[in-house]
Amino acid sequence: MNAAELVSYDLIKETLVVRRRLMTDHWPCHLLSAFGAGFCATCVASPVDVVKTRYMNSSPGVYRGALHCAATMISERGLLTFYKGYGTID
Repeated sequence: MNAAELVSYDLIKETLVVRRRLMTDHWPCHLLSAFGAGFCATCVASPVDVVKTRYMNSSPGVYRGALHCAATMISERGLLTFYKGYGTID
């Protein structure tokens, strides 16, 4: 999560200030970069957290491991299942 946050913060800030010259290197640029970085980090970390929660809340023997849990979620409900909040047992 930290890697996604740091990389996206730097990329957003570089794009706003250096490449596009849309903003100066002051607090509005840092605020917008931090907001974008937080969004990117959440998009990366949320699927992992949903799989972890579903795997931990499942009965013993339902899944062979976290990867099996993720594969089952994708096959049953599709890729968007990681963002819809289907991480708990129905």
